[in-house]
Amino acid sequence: MDSDCLVKLAKAGAKEFVVGAMTVHIPDRVKREVVDEVRGRHYQDAVVIEDNIDQGRIGIIAHQKKIPSTIPVLKGESEVMSLYLRGGYDAVASDDRRFLRKLEAEKIPYLTPASCIIYLYRNKRLGKTAVLDLLDALQHFISNDEYAIARFYMEGQK
Repeated sequence: MDSDCLVKLAKAGAKEFVVGAMTVHIPDRVKREVVDEVRGRHYQDAVVIEDNIDQGRIGIIAHQKKIPSTIPVLKGESEVMSLYLRGGYDAVASDDRRFLRKLEAEKIPYLTPASCIIYLYRNKRLGKTAVLDLLDALQHFISNDEYAIARFYMEGQK
């Protein structure tokens, strides 16, 4: 999971549910971005993310491998891609549109913050009303299109 997705889920109040429902690993650089570099600024999302790391609910994986040079990405994205390419992961989670386009071009499966929340419903971790509430809380942090599609999908569920 990249920092963008992790912070948005935290701000919407969905992160606890997501890390309870799926295995979440982040590279060192993401931890630095969302916890270490903002320490002392009293960001509540950083505090709860650090608590999850300390409790082992979010795993930190050291960056080891370079990604193919044919995939142009920034440093944080590089570590997320490297982690995925090491194997053992089903998808990358991000909300950076530019990065998601690169993942699509490489045929790498990905989740967005809204699809992480829908995952909670599809795997019977939360009911429809709770998921709709989380999507509404997430709405201010994601694109209008992503919100509308997720909301449309959920409204069609029983």
